[in-house]
Amino acid sequence: MSRVVAVVQARMGSTRLPGKVLADLGGAPLLARMIERLGAARTLEAVVVATTTLAADAPVRALAADLGVGCFAGPEDDVLARYAGAAREFAADPVVRLTADCPLIDPALVDRCVEAFFATPGCDYAALGGEFPDGLDTEVIGAAALRHADADARLASEREHVTPYVKKHPELFRSTTVPFPAVLGARRWTVDEPRDLELVRAIWARLYRPGEVFSWQAIEALLVREPALAAINAGIERNAGYRVSLARDAAAGAPPVSRHPASDALWARAERVIPCGTQTLSKKPSQFVRGVYPKYLVGGLGCRVTDADGHEYIDYPMALGAILLGHAYPSVVEAIARQACQGTLFTLMHPLEVEVAERLCELVPCAEMARFMKNGSDATAAAIRLARAVTGRDRVAYCGYHGWHDWFAGTTPLPAGVPAAMAGLVHPFEYNRPETLAALLDAHPGEFAAVIFEQPAVEPAPGFLETMKTLTHRHGAVLVWDEIVTGFRYARGGAQERYGVTPDLACFGKALANGLPISAVVGSRALMAEFERVFVSMTYGGDALALAAARAVLDEVTNRPVIEHLWTLGRRWMDGAGAVIAASGVPVTLGGAPPRTLLSFAPSEGWTAEEIRSLFLQECVKRGVLFGVPIFMSYSHQETDVAETLRAMEEALAVVAGALATGTLRERLEGPPVEAVFRPAVPGAASVAKTPARTRRRAAEARS
Repeated sequence: MSRVVAVVQARMGSTRLPGKVLADLGGAPLLARMIERLGAARTLEAVVVATTTLAADAPVRALAADLGVGCFAGPEDDVLARYAGAAREFAADPVVRLTADCPLIDPALVDRCVEAFFATPGCDYAALGGEFPDGLDTEVIGAAALRHADADARLASEREHVTPYVKKHPELFRSTTVPFPAVLGARRWTVDEPRDLELVRAIWARLYRPGEVFSWQAIEALLVREPALAAINAGIERNAGYRVSLARDAAAGAPPVSRHPASDALWARAERVIPCGTQTLSKKPSQFVRGVYPKYLVGGLGCRVTDADGHEYIDYPMALGAILLGHAYPSVVEAIARQACQGTLFTLMHPLEVEVAERLCELVPCAEMARFMKNGSDATAAAIRLARAVTGRDRVAYCGYHGWHDWFAGTTPLPAGVPAAMAGLVHPFEYNRPETLAALLDAHPGEFAAVIFEQPAVEPAPGFLETMKTLTHRHGAVLVWDEIVTGFRYARGGAQERYGVTPDLACFGKALANGLPISAVVGSRALMAEFERVFVSMTYGGDALALAAARAVLDEVTNRPVIEHLWTLGRRWMDGAGAVIAASGVPVTLGGAPPRTLLSFAPSEGWTAEEIRSLFLQECVKRGVLFGVPIFMSYSHQETDVAETLRAMEEALAVVAGALATGTLRERLEGPPVEAVFRPAVPGAASVAKTPARTRRRAAEARS
């Protein structure tokens, strides 16, 4: 029979604040105040104090007796053994693990974690997750899991702390997470330093009323009203004690403990059965700081995502730009569910093919007809094949990245399997330098079928787009605008509407269905009609689920201020980030247009741009912000999300600036720095083909 017992670890021998657990808090010892608050937790059947057998901790044992709660004394340096012993002696199953330096613990959150433990079949471990204030930490662990950990854990970090062994072995223990309902990760409500105690006393003096238990929301509201309070203990490192334990592990030759054991376990399985371990090269762990970034995301809602280990982040890559409205956006989910109940793919055509094509023709300036594909590479390949068929020519001029199909893949550093002759027909020109296109076309008069162009996260120079179109038509070629990324972000009709330049053909994807697989080639009736003799056909071109999602997205884009929101909020992001960057002194610039921006780092004092960017990304993800290379606003991002991001960015850049100033950047990196798929780092670089191999491997806007 289950007996839920809160075990509170407490001892007098704190390094940074000796005797803190008995420090005065409103006329009573800090530990007593915490136990008083736990009395309001309806799921707890008992509270036990776990302390040591040292004489110095006799006052802790005496206080437990005075308060009428249980007490267990065990080894000083083996907290795991203390908990296992307390669980045995007091028949606890499960144990709610708490620490006495968290006197502002919220009993309502304790109840939620206990309820989640029992609601999850076979659960061994439940914990509060997300970016919550330091000081609300709550973990629930089953007695069997606690015994297992006590028997097998060997590292200092696993004995001096109670749950690392369980969290590191998802193959042995089943866990669940209770997401904290807000993002307050920068808050610090624990007591580990004199400044912490000062803050907690100030909070207690303002909020405490006998017989009442104030909530975490009341604390946060107070700190919003009086921001000077939060500044009292700002800047103190979180979980410093655990870092000390990890250092002991390292000194003993033990490998570092992963923050993402569930992700790591999945990756180990993936490497055995999936070539490259991934379906998308830019999602590979080498694209991020390994050991710090999560590898797998399992859920998303709005602009936030949750990883396989239960950590929550504000998402800015937004599935490489595919999520326009937000994860699990209600109207899109409803459209998919409704269509799924009616069927997903049929022997004959579906009316949605007609409806979505009509809407594209209404919205996109160049669109008089539309054909549907499944991804961006399909669309660009179909457009190039169509242009070659119409003109009877073979050569293609390109600017940007256009997918993995043979016509383009032969130009990349991964040309294996592509006939060499194909690469000789595809020529790069440079963004914002129309003279490079003119030179290409003049060098091969009458031989170019198409000029295909993708706008990077840099605004076009005055006249560039117009000149590109004029040159293309002067030489009898077809102008193809690759709007896989810009489509439905820059304007309802894409970037071509935003900048007033209409191509002959355009390719759309990504945001078209808010993450479902669909792309489209659109263009003039005269050109598109030639698909009658150009072989493009696929079973899933009429996928009703993706088409239903696309119709829902186009409805939202048409009827709601989606585009206006992206530009307005994106501008606030750019203004705020620009100010933070300027104050930091870190060699980084922010470019692009508000719906899609790009942080570009420069080398400095012996450090490469990749190393500097890696430390920045590392520090941001530790603060709950998931950056990749491009930064995409979605309709679900709000001003509060941007404000939280700017705070995290400011802290991260401060760490980077300190590392650069002290020459400790590599020491601050907790994993190998990021690598790149192969694309140029600076939009406007000549091309993959004309760029040195080392540069080609640097990070850039990831679409591959």
